[in-house]
Amino acid sequence: MEQKFDTRQGYCRKLGHHLAFKYCREEHNGLPCLKIRDCWFDGIDIDKFLQQNYQQDEIDHLHSSPQPKIGTIIELILQARKNIDYL
Repeated sequence: MEQKFDTRQGYCRKLGHHLAFKYCREEHNGLPCLKIRDCWFDGIDIDKFLQQNYQQDEIDHLHSSPQPKIGTIIELILQARKNIDYL
């Protein structure tokens, strides 16, 4: 994995603040964030980076629809409940 861009900071359109590129390329369980092209199109040749560093099936996930926010919230609540039950 090419890491020369990892320390570059950019504005995250998903979270609403600045983050390092490394976060963006690993955000989705080790795969790039669905918005990586939107956030980095002007600072990095992002399509070239993706082609050189990921398999096609890993890149294909970028075309999937993001989970609705309510789904994410419910998922986080369920995980928290499991953690409480575990303690």
